[in-house]
Amino acid sequence: MSHITPYPVTFQPIAMERIWGGHDLVARFGDQIDQPIGEYWVLSGHQNGMSRVQAGPYQGKSLVELTEEEPAYLGTSPQKRFPLMIKFLEAKSDLSVQIHPDDTYALAHENDYGKTEAWYVVDCLEQGNVVYGHHFYDQQHYLEAVRQQTVQDHLAYHAIHKGDLVFVPSRTLHALLAGTMVIEVQQTSDITYRVYDWDRVGQDGKPRTLHIEKAGEVMTFPGQNALSQEQPIKTLAQQEGIDHQQIASCAYFSLDKLHLTQSSYSLTLGHEGNPDIIIIAQGEGELIYLDAMQQEQVIPLRFGVTVLIPSTIHGYRIETPNTLTLLRTYY
Repeated sequence: MSHITPYPVTFQPIAMERIWGGHDLVARFGDQIDQPIGEYWVLSGHQNGMSRVQAGPYQGKSLVELTEEEPAYLGTSPQKRFPLMIKFLEAKSDLSVQIHPDDTYALAHENDYGKTEAWYVVDCLEQGNVVYGHHFYDQQHYLEAVRQQTVQDHLAYHAIHKGDLVFVPSRTLHALLAGTMVIEVQQTSDITYRVYDWDRVGQDGKPRTLHIEKAGEVMTFPGQNALSQEQPIKTLAQQEGIDHQQIASCAYFSLDKLHLTQSSYSLTLGHEGNPDIIIIAQGEGELIYLDAMQQEQVIPLRFGVTVLIPSTIHGYRIETPNTLTLLRTYY
């Protein structure tokens, strides 16, 4: 088989039914699904939901196959697989109050990685909130609240607005609440420990499983009650029609926000030797790059489109005749 020159790829979104999901994301993605959809996995190398390439010579290949055949789609990864997952989430009702372990605990107990994540708020209620942190002063206080069924009295809440970034390190108790839609950038992991589920039952009529002991083992005391941001927002470019900011940076990923108005903006890779990921949050435009023959190729951009740009594409251009808001993440 002749070698395929790496090119920017998009993936078939994977719709995930969730008890707390709704139908707004389904409509935005242009699907016809009756079940409540809580998540669209738009880039995933996890066995619980594996992304497949939508078009081009690699069409149908899984992300695992893609990175095995062509190292330019992986670069230097902190995991043996693609290290990041990208999701769109719609909370029609409250998510469970939950916590994710760090790498050390997850690898020792779950044979998986921990989960540090970040939420970009696409939409929320006017008086939107998230659960973020708690007021338990030690593990015994937490376990006693579980026994007395008063966990909800010890949760910390924080206001959110459209366009906010909420950074959620591993070991942080948290929950998205009803009326919220976010883009989630996270470590590749699917380990979640539920602490409290608002006393609801699943489709089988039974309460969903809680993970009280494990959650208590990874929870930090006293609670993290201030929204965490690894570093202040940094302006990378600001001129007429272009606003480019770094909105998060941690050991696992960096995250930029770009807002363009009737403009064209050229980018180089966020981390030389590693791929870029572009995620469209609002508006429409085009991603333009040069192929192996130095011919311009165009990828249409609209809500939900997620593009994996291999490390061999050193530069590319984003254009919009109107307005476009996108996230760019890399590791």
